[in-house]
Amino acid sequence: MNDKRFPTPVRVILKQSQENIIASAWDAVEFLRRWPGKRGIAYRRALQHCLDALDGIRSPKKAWASFIAAMKEEGLLA
Repeated sequence: MNDKRFPTPVRVILKQSQENIIASAWDAVEFLRRWPGKRGIAYRRALQHCLDALDGIRSPKKAWASFIAAMKEEGLLA
């Protein structure tokens, strides 16, 4: 399993004004495992898609899109 780079890094701002730059599926998995929001469908989809990208089952671009959707749902995009 190697690190799968996202097409564009994602800048995430937490409520405590802490900024995170998520540049790969691995970064996303680490962020999602300490997820500050609700763990709904978009969260679960993003986590699974990022894990799938690391395993080579899904493209990093699709994992990135799922991660973006989860961030938008939670209002965490910068």
